[in-house]
Amino acid sequence: ALEVGAGSGVLTEALAQRVDRVLATDFSPAMIKLLESRMHEIGATNVACQVMDGQALALADASFDVVASSFALMLFPDRARGFAEMSRVLRPGGRAMVSVWDAPERLEALGILLQAVRKAFPELPPPPAPLPIFSLADPLQFRAEMEESGFTEVEIASTARELSVPDFDQLWGMLTVGAPPVRILFDQVGEGGKQRLRDALAELVEQRYGTGEIRTVNTALVATAVVA
Repeated sequence: ALEVGAGSGVLTEALAQRVDRVLATDFSPAMIKLLESRMHEIGATNVACQVMDGQALALADASFDVVASSFALMLFPDRARGFAEMSRVLRPGGRAMVSVWDAPERLEALGILLQAVRKAFPELPPPPAPLPIFSLADPLQFRAEMEESGFTEVEIASTARELSVPDFDQLWGMLTVGAPPVRILFDQVGEGGKQRLRDALAELVEQRYGTGEIRTVNTALVATAVVA
């Protein structure tokens, strides 16, 4: 199996338990180092990690039976190229799985983070609308882009999951570790700005959820498809 945009390795870990071999790729060398460390910690000896641009995969045509990408394609500058590359490296009959976030009103955890960003940095210009993270939230557009790249039998399902974390520290880590848009923001605002955001988020979380366990409901769209 090939994973595109592996990030910190949540999907990689699941794939490693289900297939013989996984090639996990990400454009960020820092994320690949993090991923290698995680795979070493869990003893996933069937996973190879490699820096690679998902828009220009350095892989042969028709070389994988399965290609998967979790919450990455929606952020690609050239998403059409990303889908086309996934299609290209799949063997005939090979399967693809792509997950993206649903509309912002169905993503509670990110919604409160965006509120905190506005609270902490009122001087920053508003982000583009819609945010890139929601660029595939329309199932019809999602399906059309995959079909245009050579995929068939595209099926898109909506899946909601309640996420429970025991405290604010774990919520902060979940929302900020490995998320490219957040890393870009931190580069802009520095350590002082990072602390401002943390403080603003902590205040909003306490107002909404109190102290202790935090429960949020978040919805994703998951597309499965094949290559003829």
